[in-house]
Parts: sequence; structure tokens; C-alpha cells
Amino acid sequence: MFQSTPGAKPVAVDANGTALADTDSYSEDDSLGAQAILKNNVKIPTLFFSADTSLFYTSNAALTRRDETSDEFFVTSAAASWTPHIAPGVEAQVGAHASIFRYDRISVLDFEDLGAGAGVTWTPRNLSGVALFARYDFTELLDRHSNEILSDHQFSFGAQKTIPISRAQAFFTGLVASAGISDPHSDQRDQLSAFVGYHCVLTRSIDADLSYRASFYRYNHDGRADINQAVAANVRYHFNELFEADVFLTFADNRSNSSAFDYGVLTCGGGVGLRLRF
Repeated sequence: MFQSTPGAKPVAVDANGTALADTDSYSEDDSLGAQAILKNNVKIPTLFFSADTSLFYTSNAALTRRDETSDEFFVTSAAASWTPHIAPGVEAQVGAHASIFRYDRISVLDFEDLGAGAGVTWTPRNLSGVALFARYDFTELLDRHSNEILSDHQFSFGAQKTIPISRAQAFFTGLVASAGISDPHSDQRDQLSAFVGYHCVLTRSIDADLSYRASFYRYNHDGRADINQAVAANVRYHFNELFEADVFLTFADNRSNSSAFDYGVLTCGGGVGLRLRF
């Protein structure tokens, strides 16, 4: 349903493809891009470690057109990233993550997600704050018995613009294009997405994001082409510099040239996380 937007550190996704929430000096809004939290003289940590435990509900676990089945699933994940500044306006990133997904009733959907990636972001001074990014990511999905389901190489390019409203509010918008190489080949797909959103720092401890994304997917399988629209909302509470909690809600609608792949799905949940920044 969702994919993590390139140009920021790798993030875990749930079984519907929804990126799970994470925060750093940059806040990622569930696969819809990274937005700078509006604070003066913020020092961006170079080394970042995280661990999360979350519980989610989905109204359509198998993403089916009819006979939708709801379920709850548990996610635990860990990630690490290194973000060196290599030149004025240029930032690189290398990272890796691992996640475990377990469903309550539909155990056939259980899987593990392993991934690593590297990218670079460039913010030219003469583009009024527009950030350009390029990224490579590798993802391997395993079933609960550690048998490989999918291996995927993604090459992504895009641009993002953050529009400050005040020190505590900002709009963001952008475009991203991705090309994939997958095994099995039938699961390979390419993507073109546009996104827009709003970020708000409500208090010293609470921030929130609201986002919309429209995506076009072209699959290798039988010429399949999908239009996917998604709306996501996320609220985070920071207990201190180490611990935080978040709640998450998203709705996605998918329309395909093959009606078997038409579906709608509502996903919500929350979790707690540990963050270490150096």
C-alpha cells in the first residue's frame, strides 16, 4: 500500500507496505517524505539507532476486493543509520533495518523484513530550499520459516520542498520515481508518486503529521497498472530524548486495470520506541 519515500533513512513497513513511524531531527511521515522539524540551529545527529514495538489493526489484511477480513498484527523492528555531511548542502546516508510481523488470526501472512540502503540528498542554494535525492535500497522478505518470499532492488530519484509557515508548522510536497529489480520477476514494479502534507509541533512533547499521496504503479505481471491514493495521520509523544510513543491512522484506495486488485483498507495502531542519536 505504502512504500518508504527515498531520500531519508530506511524505515520498516507493515504487511500492507505502510511505513512505520519514526522520528529524528527529521520526521518521516509514513512513506510520504521527510520534513525538517522547524527549530533554530538544530544539530542533525550523524549516527542513529532505534527499536520499536507496535500493534496494528487492519480492515483488509489480504487487500482483497471482496470478502474483506480484518486482523491485528504485531511488529517489532530495529534500525541503524549513518548520516554524514559530505559537503555544504550535501548529505549522504547509509542504513539497515530488520522487522518481524506476526498476525493474530491469518498467520499465513507472517513475515520478516530485512533491508539496507544508501543515498544522497542535495539542497542547492539557488532552488529555494528544494531538496534533490537519489537512493538505492535492497529489501528481502522471508516467511515465518525463513524461506525467501521476495528480494527487491529499488533505485529512486526525487525532489521535495518544505514550505515553513511558522517555527512550529510547515507544508511539504514532492515527487519520487522508483524503478525496481525483483525476484520473482513477476512481482517487479516501477512507481511514480506525488505527495503533499502538513507538519505541526503542537507542544514541546507532541508533534503531528497529515499527508496525502497519489501513486502510479506499473507491474511486470500481465501488464498490471494501479492508481493508489492514501491519506495518513500520525501523532507522536516524546517522553524524553530516548523514548517516544505514537498513534497512526491511514486509509488507502487502490484501482487497477485488473479489477481483482481493486481494494480499500483502513489501518490504525500505535507503539513505543527507543531512539539513540550521536
